[in-house]
Amino acid sequence: MRRLEVATVLDRLIPPHPAHELATGRGGAALGLAILDGHPALYKGGHRLAERGMGALLPPGLTRASLHDDRLGHILEARFAANLHTVLSALALQALAGYALPPPWLHPDTTPMALYGA
Repeated sequence: MRRLEVATVLDRLIPPHPAHELATGRGGAALGLAILDGHPALYKGGHRLAERGMGALLPPGLTRASLHDDRLGHILEARFAANLHTVLSALALQALAGYALPPPWLHPDTTPMALYGA
């Protein structure tokens, strides 16, 4: 999450709301960790990450208490409103650049591809 600067990319695409203590990028990074851990339930966000020892992986200064379900829900709504494909494409390009992956081809669409037949 840090190497790919996920929080920075999300904050660039989704400007922070001044009324929210938790920035979209920082909360989005925490949501990503929760999903990777297999427990994406919003109401368990901060508690589950702390319980599993993943607190150190959270962005600096982010507390468990700030990861409440209302704010995490707002973050998901903001990501959807910002065009989810735009967000996913930006993160994918960041991953390609961050890990210096030489793709043999670049598919511009981030929707899943399925192939059938011979």
